[in-house]
Amino acid sequence: MITAVGAAMDDNNTVRAVAIDYKAVLRGPGLAHEGIAELLRWLDERDVAWVLLTNDPMDAKSALAAAGLPEPALHLCRDDIPDKAKRGNGAWLEAVADRLSLRTNQLILVGTSQFDWYTGIHAGVVHIHARWASRLGKPITSLISDEPADVIELLEHFLLHEPRWAFRLDDEDRAFEIRSMLPFNAQFPRGGGRTFTVKDIFTYDKTVKVGDQDARDVLMLHLLCAAYLDGTLPGQSFFCVYPSSTPAKGSPQLAGFLQRAKVMTGSSYKEDLLERVAQAPDTSLERYRRSTGQSTGTLDISIAAQARTVRVNPIFKKKIAGRTVIVFDDFTTEGKSVEWARILLSEAGAARVIALTIGKYPSGHTAYQLRTGISIDPFSTNDITAADFLTTPGAKGVDQGPSLALAATMAHFVTAAQEASAETAASDGALRRPIPAGSRWPMSSYLDMRQKHLAEMLTDIHPAYALTWRAEEFVPEGEDRVTALWWITLPGQAAEQWYDTAEAERLLATICKVAGVIWYPAGERGEASPA
Repeated sequence: MITAVGAAMDDNNTVRAVAIDYKAVLRGPGLAHEGIAELLRWLDERDVAWVLLTNDPMDAKSALAAAGLPEPALHLCRDDIPDKAKRGNGAWLEAVADRLSLRTNQLILVGTSQFDWYTGIHAGVVHIHARWASRLGKPITSLISDEPADVIELLEHFLLHEPRWAFRLDDEDRAFEIRSMLPFNAQFPRGGGRTFTVKDIFTYDKTVKVGDQDARDVLMLHLLCAAYLDGTLPGQSFFCVYPSSTPAKGSPQLAGFLQRAKVMTGSSYKEDLLERVAQAPDTSLERYRRSTGQSTGTLDISIAAQARTVRVNPIFKKKIAGRTVIVFDDFTTEGKSVEWARILLSEAGAARVIALTIGKYPSGHTAYQLRTGISIDPFSTNDITAADFLTTPGAKGVDQGPSLALAATMAHFVTAAQEASAETAASDGALRRPIPAGSRWPMSSYLDMRQKHLAEMLTDIHPAYALTWRAEEFVPEGEDRVTALWWITLPGQAAEQWYDTAEAERLLATICKVAGVIWYPAGERGEASPA
């Protein structure tokens, strides 16, 4: 048995340990699964502990050494769990957290069975199914890894970054928390010289691909992982979506993902928990019309319009008491929708309400409270007016949130889709000629100017943003044209990623925009263009 040395509680808001079922590590005596050694080494290099879980006692150190693997920070078997609880009981992961002086939301579990899934659910810990070791007959989780490298990708891009928010509110007196991930106009690369905004997906219902990934899924996974890390995705909660202005119509972009992602921490998605029972004004559209002088100003877009049209579904009357309810919405502006959701759910008996939104407009969030003597029925619509609420305006403005990290993630998925062909070209005899940053091989005058312009800004921005880069140029087999690759490592990124010149320019332009630096790639805003 390997035991951990007691230590002070780790206060990082990132994953600090990965618990792995032994069947995902060893495929037989002295035989490790392909890629598992690289995963364990990668974890060690980032000071992330790994924990071995076995049902029966075993000499883990010897068994792992025989397979050429390092010993874990901790090995637990059933004898080490309080009351010798069987696998499936959250006590397994609670014991891991206790031994390593961690919170349970600093753990993830890599499992191979349905019982491992239950273990994660009952502890409120994100579970990843190791399909490289076990292919179950039915899907049990939204997070599945085909190989250990997939676990690395999930950790690197979603779970080893401290959560950052464009807007956050923690209101202990009202048992209410809000997290908004991005500014409403956040923009990201999608490959092929194109970009997209969060509004393209969540307002205009566009399907956007970044490499082989759905951009909606990448954004939603980032939102949920960040909430998990900062404690606003507690296990066994109720998930719901704030309804659109039209009765019986929700947000397909949110609902489609949540229907699968609910099991990340064992929560339940209640599609009809909040109901729009009558048509309400489209507040976003009405605000736009007023800003452009196209509105008469007669439509009521106050919180009272929400009170008259949205209720808690009566079928949940006996199910909400004492629950944590997480309300998802695409965007929030002044907070009328999420504030009305809080009032309704609190009146219905919820112990805690959390609002998670993709975007936030720069208007200040206003806190709403019913005036003394005003009562509502949360399971019905309520004919009250804006005067029945006490309001507390908040400061205006939003931060950039994880815009830079998410831009890097999107660029990663775009370039990952190209890596196989690039590696194939290299193996077919392409001549690669590494060059130090700043030096050049002969090129056409335009290409030389364009790449020099890019290299200079990468060099200039490096000291302030801890960005590292190197360039590599090669001549593909059978061609006389020089092609450039840019290897860039962003802050918080564990490994460098490669980009072609156009992708590197778009990434750098995004970084500069977030940093408030004025920079355009060559060929834009009047610079010389290729003939």
